Amino acid sequence: MFRFEHPGFFWLIGLTILAVIFYFTRQYLARTAWSRWGSDTSNQKITSGQHVRPKWMWLGLLGTVLLTIAAANPQWGYRSVAVESKTADIYLVLDISTSMLAEDIAPSRLERARRIALDLSTKFKTDRVGLVLFAGNAYVQSPLTTDWHAIQLFLNAANPDQAGTQGTSIGEALRLILAAKSSETDSRGAIIVLTDGEDHDTDAPDAIEEAAEAGWVTYIIGVGTEAGATIPISNEGQKYLKLDDKARPVHTSLNKTLMMELAQKGKGKYFDATGGDKVVDELGKELAGLERSKMEKRSFTEHRSYFQWFLFPALLLIGFMVVANYKSDVI
Repeated sequence: MFRFEHPGFFWLIGLTILAVIFYFTRQYLARTAWSRWGSDTSNQKITSGQHVRPKWMWLGLLGTVLLTIAAANPQWGYRSVAVESKTADIYLVLDISTSMLAEDIAPSRLERARRIALDLSTKFKTDRVGLVLFAGNAYVQSPLTTDWHAIQLFLNAANPDQAGTQGTSIGEALRLILAAKSSETDSRGAIIVLTDGEDHDTDAPDAIEEAAEAGWVTYIIGVGTEAGATIPISNEGQKYLKLDDKARPVHTSLNKTLMMELAQKGKGKYFDATGGDKVVDELGKELAGLERSKMEKRSFTEHRSYFQWFLFPALLLIGFMVVANYKSDVI
């Protein structure tokens, strides 16, 4: 299959055509002007020396055309390329319970957690990233993949409506990761849990310890404040507060003590989402130290380029034109 990789460079040939048109127009106007002052024979003798330079001009124009073709990079056929890269496994575990709608950190807990997760997925494009969403129960939204665009798509769509029941089932989310063992590689890597820790299940500490024993390091990002806030709920464009059984506004607060204990059990660290970009940078440094012993081999094809067949002749023509033109000036 033949193609030009950068066809946009062909506009340069238009300049060459304009230069030729300009040259012939100028010659025509010059002959017209000389015809008013003498006979054709006398004018030809006077202007005979002016036709030497245009011979070198044609070499320059041809060189320009060849340079343009070289810049457009003609390609023909394919070649196979094998690339080997080291990757690490990273799971993002996002809390989508209704308590994450609280606005004690702007614009909301869920939005802040989503932004941190998006930044992390972008920071580690070459690693395999998975996404688990949880509330009262958990499910794998995306298995481990290098398609970080898909991870970002799922993160942007995450909301409490996707949760079947309410709660904070961190333990179930971690056990899903432990169950998703790959037959190709060892099941180990990093787990990043973004949650406010409220209404957590009692299985979370045991699940994190099991994950640590299996080789997973668990980092906890606490989303919210210990002072807490009420939970705004939107319905058909109307916004109201979530109420308990006694019709009182539900107040939710970050369970920071629990989050720090879980991070310690998971052999990781606790981060506070209020740190903003600093959280992403610090966690990025932690994840950069992950063992990347697995070799992932990818094979793809690319076109063969033949720009050099036009580049070298173009440079020779232009160089010859410059030297010849210089010598004619000296003589």
